[in-house]
Amino acid sequence: MRFLRYFLVASVLLFHSACVKQKKPVEVTEIVPRNLSEKALANLNWYAPPENFRVIDSTLEVTVSKGTDFFNSPEDTTIIATAPLLFQEIGGDFVAKALVQPDFSAQWNAVSLMMHADSLNWIKLAFENSDATGPGIVSVVTRDRSDDANGVILNNQNRIWLALARKGALYALHWSKDGREYVMARLAKMPEADTVKIGMEFQSPVGEKATHYLHYFDIQRQTVNNLRNLNE
Repeated sequence: MRFLRYFLVASVLLFHSACVKQKKPVEVTEIVPRNLSEKALANLNWYAPPENFRVIDSTLEVTVSKGTDFFNSPEDTTIIATAPLLFQEIGGDFVAKALVQPDFSAQWNAVSLMMHADSLNWIKLAFENSDATGPGIVSVVTRDRSDDANGVILNNQNRIWLALARKGALYALHWSKDGREYVMARLAKMPEADTVKIGMEFQSPVGEKATHYLHYFDIQRQTVNNLRNLNE
């Protein structure tokens, strides 16, 4: 009888221990790819350098001042070109990708993947704190005057992948949550240009200074067969 009592107590303790183990949450660590370094930055140039920038654990931290933006207003003749743009000038077809984490402390704060041919012809694909949607994809295509197009709402994301592909005079703008499955946000034709600036734009148009993060930036010289689908 004493043996049976011990057996029952041991069984209960083992069952309780198993239940506790099953209830313990599984820790999932998201792996964020990073490829930035001081050496990598040496191959890039700044247009309107930021207030401050530094590389921390292969992530670029950029602090920008109030009033930083790129926008050729369609409502008047105002042209704003004050935002820091970290760029490389290249010719031919390419695919540029970036993983961005903007500071959304103020309206219109954003980090953008940008193509800049000249002051009147440029494109930016932004993860932006839009006045219309909150955090989401915003695209601006400028041919003399800028348009302003709000896209998908991404209120539950604090970082997002952006991609910009060039094929001749055509430019495709895509975004992705995981860096693998991309969705097209826009397709635009721009004036012919032998070379363009391609890079990252950091802005804070109306808020006080903002600190943005760029985890990954890469440009591949390649021609995409289907600009509407970067997953092929």
